[in-house]
Amino acid sequence: MEQELSTQQARYPLRHDIDLHLTVMAVRRLPFIADLSEVDRTMLSTVVSELGSNILKYAERGEITLTLHHPRGRPCIDIIARDQGPGIPDIHQAMQEHYSTSGTLGLGLPGVQRMMSELTISTPPEGGTLVQARKWLGAAPVEPRPVSPLSCTGQQHAGLGLAWASENRPCYPERVSGDLAFIRPGPEGVSLVLIDVSGHGASANQLVQILEATLQQTREQEPARLLQLLHQRCIGTRGAAAGVALVNGERGELSYAGIGNTRICLRGHDPWRGISRDGVLGERFPTPLLQRQPLVAGDVVMLYSDGISESLNLRDGALDLAAEPATLAHLVIAHSGRSTDDASCIVLRVLPAEEK
Repeated sequence: MEQELSTQQARYPLRHDIDLHLTVMAVRRLPFIADLSEVDRTMLSTVVSELGSNILKYAERGEITLTLHHPRGRPCIDIIARDQGPGIPDIHQAMQEHYSTSGTLGLGLPGVQRMMSELTISTPPEGGTLVQARKWLGAAPVEPRPVSPLSCTGQQHAGLGLAWASENRPCYPERVSGDLAFIRPGPEGVSLVLIDVSGHGASANQLVQILEATLQQTREQEPARLLQLLHQRCIGTRGAAAGVALVNGERGELSYAGIGNTRICLRGHDPWRGISRDGVLGERFPTPLLQRQPLVAGDVVMLYSDGISESLNLRDGALDLAAEPATLAHLVIAHSGRSTDDASCIVLRVLPAEEK
């Protein structure tokens, strides 16, 4: 079935469902992705499953090729799905949420776009559909530069400006919190990490301090990999939930992945709510779902624990979204914080470039 073209490329023709089943299993064993994390290998096989399912459903036959490249000295995996079917009549519609083919994993092309770094869909002159997806591996090369110390008031980037703040309130009558709101700028953007340790009080706070030290010691910023790191640190502990966002002001992009009962929402030009997969760090670790969302000036990102009532998204009338991040974070806790639980919130505002 597989035609291994080189040590860094493999091609899989698809004619029947069994071909796709064998392809998905084979992809996870490819030598040139053997050094990737379990999360990344699962993500690549999931993308192959989605694209292969579309080929068999709409074109009946086609092929998928995976290639390891090193453009500009940075490794990436390219996945190309090609068929000779009728093509996609409305590519824009196919990229909308909840538009997916029956018999697939339900992620559809929007899910593929979230998991991969780049996605292009075209109809070649010879007909059919050509899907080109690329996943960059590792951090982008950057010139060495000093990293600003951790701040909860703001930071500047070459594109859009970013300002942030956080608030963390222990549940009564505890004096320390089992939540952690962690913010740190880095070469890829500003990392926002919201952790909700199981339980309350001093014993939960002990794990918070361990996880905060773990975050301080790593330079990793990619959300799914950070979740994997936190999961490994939580094994054998009471466990935790976590949401990780990466905000890149230069690209105007938000990336998010979460495990457990943390939540994220975007208010502004295009309101959006992220999805955190069911699980517990240290116990049950499903494949993180990486979601990407464009950002424009005026957008407000709010990342919060389940100590904040779910009615938060219905109470914008009680919140001044034009307020400074520190004021808004306080308002979120005051208006929607549960008195019986730790409550924490990170607020990030996207500023016009001239306000950086």
